[in-house]
Amino acid sequence: MHMEMIVLMIICLGLMSLLAGICRQIKKINQVLDEIIKGETDRRILIRKHSFLSDTCYKLNQIMMDNKERIIKTKRLERRNEELMTGLSHDIRTPLTSIIGHLDAVYYQYVHGEMNAESVRQAREKAYVLKEYLDDLFQWFKLNSKEEKAEMEPLDIVEETRAVFANWVADFERNGVSYDFTSDMDEIQISVDRVFYERCVNNLLKNAMEHSRASKIWIEIVRSGVTVVVKVCDNGMGILEKEIPFLFDRLYRAGDAHSSKGSGLGLAIVRELVLIQGGKIFVEPQKKGICFAMEFPLSENDT
Repeated sequence: MHMEMIVLMIICLGLMSLLAGICRQIKKINQVLDEIIKGETDRRILIRKHSFLSDTCYKLNQIMMDNKERIIKTKRLERRNEELMTGLSHDIRTPLTSIIGHLDAVYYQYVHGEMNAESVRQAREKAYVLKEYLDDLFQWFKLNSKEEKAEMEPLDIVEETRAVFANWVADFERNGVSYDFTSDMDEIQISVDRVFYERCVNNLLKNAMEHSRASKIWIEIVRSGVTVVVKVCDNGMGILEKEIPFLFDRLYRAGDAHSSKGSGLGLAIVRELVLIQGGKIFVEPQKKGICFAMEFPLSENDT
């Protein structure tokens, strides 16, 4: 009986010691959690590997790391949204102010004759610029909210691209830009959304016209294995290699090589539209200028 009491006391002392250790660990955990609540998100719970609460602490640390990552992403998103709104509000306000100025001049008869017609022309031109900004903005929000769905259809990518490119010839010639269109095959069948694909090609050509300062812009279509690659290229200012990973970020505008003209959403929209159609887009730097390459899988009957 005496021995049993001793054993029982030893067990009780062991349990009390274990409980005291757990209480100390919980106290340390609470201290760390209090610091995290106050904003010290880098704090972590340190505990012995084989401790009774080690698994719980590991999971808490994982939750805190995930939460910190979400906070960083949320703040980054908020900052980008603020930049988006600031940039677009400025870009929208500028042509809108010009439109109002020209229309007021006509309405209050400050201008007459040819000046009257010129004011209307300039107001109309600025109105189209404003429409382009709004189109980009609505397109981006629809893509960002995952509302856009691709309506895929079989398409001869060579003929379709040539037709889009032809619409730019007048602009090329008016601005003294030489141009070329080449394809290694007369016909290549793929499945894409016609409207989305045309928007991609137009955005890339518009980007080259507005930002590259190129004397030549051209398109190459190359069949490669089970895919086709459509390249929109120019011999302009090019871009620094360190800037390439950010080219498709919304609102990103490259440095000295590119002007600040445009909404900053064009390339981001292209990337999203290409991805929706099951393709991918990448950049091929050149000794002079740059190539944007869109890659799409061939149709099954064309592989």
